[in-house]
Amino acid sequence: MAIRAVTFDVYAALFDTPGGLTHAVAELFDRRGHAGDPSAVARAWRQKQREYLLVANSLDREPASNRKAIEAGARYTLRDLTPPLTQDEVRALVVAWERLLPWPEVADVLTEVRRRRLILATLSNGDGDMLRTLLAALPVVFDHVISSEGGKFKPHPSAYRRALEVLGVQPTELLHVAGAATDAMGATAFGIHTVWVNRMRDAVVDPRLAPAHEVADLRGVLAILDAS
Repeated sequence: MAIRAVTFDVYAALFDTPGGLTHAVAELFDRRGHAGDPSAVARAWRQKQREYLLVANSLDREPASNRKAIEAGARYTLRDLTPPLTQDEVRALVVAWERLLPWPEVADVLTEVRRRRLILATLSNGDGDMLRTLLAALPVVFDHVISSEGGKFKPHPSAYRRALEVLGVQPTELLHVAGAATDAMGATAFGIHTVWVNRMRDAVVDPRLAPAHEVADLRGVLAILDAS
């Protein structure tokens, strides 16, 4: 079937989350006069935020909230700071996720995708209000902002099922642009045509769930659409 809709992961495929989190941590360290490696702390923060998502899915004790995951990851990663993080500092770290910069090619690629007769949406683990604030900085308007908030985080199958229901398409009619290996595997396992923007030249842990396509940046998505 021809592609009718395209969904984009947000925090990895569209935005430079590592760079934005490094900047936020560097600002915190500068204010405190703290000597540390902001980049290393940012990587650890992102890792713990993702770990929170996976644990939350497994335990299934409460609806998905990425804001809680972001805050928990920050508090864990910076737990040895003296004095401890203040609530204002935690709030500033959370807000940093709404001020991320897009990858350099994002504006051009999204503008080109928007010109095509396709449904354009996000499919993200981010909370809805945070996503809308972040996406407002982009030069296109998405038809749907699909969030895992209140349900289960990707790569749980329900996240992809909800996207299909919202968009009114079949798995083979959707191209999902994943920014993380887990997302690429989850969408592929659900039968969705998937492209992984693999900026770090990583690999999926389970080759059976390798996505149909891997590209170095978002420009590769246009070639895939041209061939569909």
